[in-house]
Amino acid sequence: MLVLHWGVRGVAGATVTAEYAAVGLGLLLVARALPRAIRLERRRILDRARLAALLRVNRDIFIRTLCLVLAFATFTRAGASLGDVLLAANAVLLNFQSMMAYALDGFAHAAEILVGSAVGARDRAGFSAAMRAATASAALLAVAFALVFAVAGDRLVALFTDLAAVRAAAHAFLPWMILSPLLSVWSFQLDGVFIGATRTVEMRNGMIIALACYLAAAVVLVPALGNHGLWLALMVLMVARAVPLALWYPRILRSLG
Repeated sequence: MLVLHWGVRGVAGATVTAEYAAVGLGLLLVARALPRAIRLERRRILDRARLAALLRVNRDIFIRTLCLVLAFATFTRAGASLGDVLLAANAVLLNFQSMMAYALDGFAHAAEILVGSAVGARDRAGFSAAMRAATASAALLAVAFALVFAVAGDRLVALFTDLAAVRAAAHAFLPWMILSPLLSVWSFQLDGVFIGATRTVEMRNGMIIALACYLAAAVVLVPALGNHGLWLALMVLMVARAVPLALWYPRILRSLG
C-alpha cells in the first residue's frame, strides 16, 4: 500500500485484506479437519459438561484480555493528554512492545501445551521439565530483545517515523523499552502456565489486581513524572501481572501431588 501511495485508506485496506485472508485460510483448514473430528469425537465435542467448562475458561480469558485492552487504551489516552509528539512517540514504542510480546507469547503458547499435557497426566516431573525449558528459552529471548533495543533502538525508531521531533521523543523514552522485555516475560510465561493448567480463575483475578495497580500508579506517577511516569506505570502493570500468579503457582504443583 505504501508503493501505491494510498495513505490512510491504504493502511485500512491492507488491514482488512489481511484479516479476510486469515479468516479464509482458517475456514479452509477447519473445513478440511472438522468433518473427521465430528465423526470421530461427536459425543465428546457435544458433551454439555465439557462445553460448560470450555465456556468458563474462555470467559476468564476474555475478562483478562478486556482488562489488558483497557490498560493499553488508558495508556494511549494518557499519552494523548501529554501532546501530539509524545503520543506519536509512544505509538512507535508500543510497536516494539507488540513485537516483543508476540515473540515471547510463542514460548507462552508452548508452555500452555506442555503444561496442559503434564497436568492432564498428573506428571509433576514432566510439568517441571516443561517449565524449565519454556521459561529458560523465553528469558533468553527477552534478554535478546533488550540488547537489540539498546543497540539498534534508534535505527528501529527511524523505520517507523521520519519526523525529527518524534524520533527525539522516542529516543528519550527508549530505556523503558529496553527494560520492558526483562519485566514482561514473566507475566507472559505465567499466563501460559495458568491457561495450560486451566487455572484461568486465578489468571483472571491476577489481571484484575494488576489493572488496579496500574491505574493507581498512573494516577500518581503521570502528574508527577509526565510520560516517564506513564511508562513506569506500564512497567508496574507488567510486574503486577506476574506477582499474584507467582504466589499462586504452588497451587498447581500441589494439585499434581
